[in-house]
Amino acid sequence: MQTFFRQFSTIGGFTLLVLLLIANALFTARRLNVQVASQGWVAHSRQVLAEVQETQSLLLDAETGQRGYLLTGENRYLEPYDNAVTRIDSHIQNLSRLTADNPREQAKVAQLGSLAHQKLDELQETIALARAGHVDQARAVVLSDRGRLLMNETRQVLESMQGDENRLAAMGNAAYERSVRLTRLSIAGATAVGILGLIVLAYFILKERALRERHTQEIRAREEWFRVTLTSIGDAVIATDRTGTVTFMNPVAEALTGTPSAAAEGKEILSVVQIMNEFTGMAAENPVMKVMALGRVVGLANHTVIRHADGRMIPIEDSAAPIWDDRRQLIGVVLVFRDVSAERKSRDVLRKTEKLAAAARLSATVAHEINNPLEAIVNLIFIAKNDPDAPPSVVRQLVVAEQEIERVAHITRQTLGFYRESNAPEQVQINVLLEAILSVYSNKLESARIQVKRDFGECPPVHAVAGELRQVFSNVVANAIDAAGESGTIAVSSRPIPGGESGMIEVVIADSGTGVSAEHLDHIFEPFFTTKKDVGTGLGLWVTKEIIERHGGNIRVSPANGHGGLPGAAFTLRLPCNLPGLLPMSGQPN
Repeated sequence: MQTFFRQFSTIGGFTLLVLLLIANALFTARRLNVQVASQGWVAHSRQVLAEVQETQSLLLDAETGQRGYLLTGENRYLEPYDNAVTRIDSHIQNLSRLTADNPREQAKVAQLGSLAHQKLDELQETIALARAGHVDQARAVVLSDRGRLLMNETRQVLESMQGDENRLAAMGNAAYERSVRLTRLSIAGATAVGILGLIVLAYFILKERALRERHTQEIRAREEWFRVTLTSIGDAVIATDRTGTVTFMNPVAEALTGTPSAAAEGKEILSVVQIMNEFTGMAAENPVMKVMALGRVVGLANHTVIRHADGRMIPIEDSAAPIWDDRRQLIGVVLVFRDVSAERKSRDVLRKTEKLAAAARLSATVAHEINNPLEAIVNLIFIAKNDPDAPPSVVRQLVVAEQEIERVAHITRQTLGFYRESNAPEQVQINVLLEAILSVYSNKLESARIQVKRDFGECPPVHAVAGELRQVFSNVVANAIDAAGESGTIAVSSRPIPGGESGMIEVVIADSGTGVSAEHLDHIFEPFFTTKKDVGTGLGLWVTKEIIERHGGNIRVSPANGHGGLPGAAFTLRLPCNLPGLLPMSGQPN
């Protein structure tokens, strides 16, 4: 009996609250309709007042224009009059339309229209007399007071209409305020009753829940212990019944599949976990059915992946095992697996590290072997450059060659770890550096008929190592030339970007090539990654990124439609204008 009373009280309380909310909603909706209608009346009155004021203003302007014309005889003073003649009828028509539901206002509008036309006719008469040369007659008409009487009568009609509309607007505002007050009282009353009802219902509900909790505490504690244990496991765990229907998923499984446990439970395992071969994309054998058939633990095949809900493929490893009851009956399967993406990335990083180490050893050997020939070439260039019989054009080319040889020597000294004296940053003019690099590649640009678009802004100097920046921009320009191809176009621009203490300088190098494909975009700055097949080492952009970031800047790539209307890729490099000091590159001596 007590249980029935509690249930009846709870249901009755909820019913009363629902009825109260419905009644309050209906009352509030009605009040809101009243408020909307009241505001509509006010807006309508304001619109009528605006038309009345505009009509009055036009008549005054027309009279002012007539007076000016009569006094000066100049047609430019008739512009207000002409404007009033053109627009007065439209405003009177608007007043007639707006007051169509008010017979009293309609009569006043008709009277206003008659008076306005009489006034305009009087003005027209005086203007016509003045134009015909009868100025005295025109002034006599003005002094006859006919126009003044018409204007006074027109003002009375306009003031009467304004008074009516102001009263209507005041009535609308009063109705709106009254409706707002009633709405507030209704909401406050319903809220108070609702809060009281919720407090009473909460008391009964909590009391009922406490009673049920005592009866189910032991069962819940046991289930919670098993659930916490499975949830705390670091691997993904999915349990199914003997038909392959999901009965449990831990949070790790939810994260790897992208499917919440609540949405997965009750569904067939393969609709939740799509298992397939990593290379063929073919669906793998159902592990649940295999365990049910063999009655033992089975491992997943090599190169197995699952498809995440967002489409990502996640490599996994582990096994599926049978679940037995106390009578040794097979009642389900537990699938345990883990994401091995991190392990694969670690192996990839290890392989790349080994390749970099081998490349470093090889680079040091090559740098050591070519250092002496480089010194000989520098000496020969110096001798040729200082030959008094050498033409100026040849001397200029030798100077450029000397700079490039010095850059090669700079790289070899860095590689060997003997770079000391020229590692100090200096003030570098970016535009001068860019022009020098384009001059180096001028022959290659001319032979390939590649057009260069320059757009250099006024940029402050950059505090940097000149040789390293020359290496950076040379790498990017060389890539742009290769991408542009025969008869292509590259665009090189620079501009200052204000901000921070000293601002940044932005350099954009774009080409008219085919751009960077989406599959290559995430790997373009990785070491040994190249799309040039036999002619690329895959180290240029990696070195470029390392140098730029060491100088406190950054580099990014737009894969297509990057810059200047060119369809190819665009590399954007940003450097701080005034960086007090530079950090050495990782693995490079100071």
